Amino acid sequence: MQKILFPALALLASCTTYHPEPLAPAQMLAAFEARDLNDPHLRQYICAHSNNSYPGWTPDTLTLAAFYYSTELDATRAHYSASLAAVESAGERPNPTLSLPTQYTAATPKPWTYGLALDIPIETAGKRGYRIAQAQQLSNAAQRAIGQTAWKVRSQLHAALLDLYASQQRENLLQQQVGLQQELEAMTGQRARQGEVSPAEANQQRMALMRAESDLATAHQSGLDARSRVANAIGIPLAAFEAINPDLSQFERTPPAIPAGSARREAILNRADLRAALDDYEASQAALQLEIARQYPNLSLGMGYSFDQGQDKYSLTPGVVNLPLFNHNQGAIAQAQAQRKEAAVKVEALQEQAINATASALRNYDAARQRLNLLDRLAANQSAAREADQRAFASGETDRLAVRQADLAASLDTLSHLDAQVQLQQALLQLENALQRPLQDGHRLSFTDSGDRRP
Repeated sequence: MQKILFPALALLASCTTYHPEPLAPAQMLAAFEARDLNDPHLRQYICAHSNNSYPGWTPDTLTLAAFYYSTELDATRAHYSASLAAVESAGERPNPTLSLPTQYTAATPKPWTYGLALDIPIETAGKRGYRIAQAQQLSNAAQRAIGQTAWKVRSQLHAALLDLYASQQRENLLQQQVGLQQELEAMTGQRARQGEVSPAEANQQRMALMRAESDLATAHQSGLDARSRVANAIGIPLAAFEAINPDLSQFERTPPAIPAGSARREAILNRADLRAALDDYEASQAALQLEIARQYPNLSLGMGYSFDQGQDKYSLTPGVVNLPLFNHNQGAIAQAQAQRKEAAVKVEALQEQAINATASALRNYDAARQRLNLLDRLAANQSAAREADQRAFASGETDRLAVRQADLAASLDTLSHLDAQVQLQQALLQLENALQRPLQDGHRLSFTDSGDRRP
């Protein structure tokens, strides 16, 4: 009995024990409030993933900060870790079973019979290999999901940063416009009092000033909202983001034309969701193979020993099988076939969606580029006209009111140019989302790293 008891205790001692890890909301809140863009671990992470030893805060480096702090990415990485454990679990072989049969026979000098029986299960038809292949493909899909989530984080952050840039530039231009409107309102008011212009014209200037001030307040509010969305996308408190002055000059660049053929190819080959869907399809194929293999019964090898009436008895029971009398696993096979078909349709649908989204984004991108080019030419003409107005004012051919009105018209054109520039950047983000690939100059970011960012 001791020869059996000691190995059993040794096996129990090697088992994993449970260790509770309770969540404390107060500590989680304190940890979030302590997040800072000056964190030395964050700086090390950014330096390790960028080309500069001490980079400034650009959209690319802020994206790395979002990768570092994103809890959504942490959840996706945890899911990937669970899928790796599932691969290990799928490769485990079934454990043998040990029993201790005991019998009592009446009217015998030695009524007790003691025994020991060992049953070793044997999987057949390659079931273990199919199970491992299915788990591995699902793990690959989980790893692709990290890239998909990272791109989602990047997309949300860049959209918020573009809105912040647009609101800042618009606020600066509207401040200049308010100043011009104030001068025009003062000059027309003075002329109205002198009878040179009608009170209605002076009232129109006053209304225009109020509209400009209202637009300025709206732009300021949009900037506050954009800052909040940027902080949320990075995963830091708003105060931590407001403590820095990010460089958003990247949005001032005019990106190059994108070849349509190359863009469509990138959409098909590069999108993480499409590649993950292909992994899911391969997993469904392995699942179908596993269900087909389960038509064939597993074997079981039994070995036994008993002590009966002072005699040692040994037994061997080879080839114990489960007889497929009532079903041949046809229901599970049919379900696996339907799931494989569903996975194939999902791949096809995602591919069509990627192609159509890319085509639509390319059209919007080209249209936005053309509009910006037209406004660039208009701005050049406006600049020449303003120089002519300044010369006319210097020579006394026109008055200050006409010059300020020309300046106001130029300010409105500058706002239109800003809107066109922002629309081009929005179209670029739309195209990047369709391709799931950065197109602006800068760091090529990796979206497949599964390691935890925080120490």
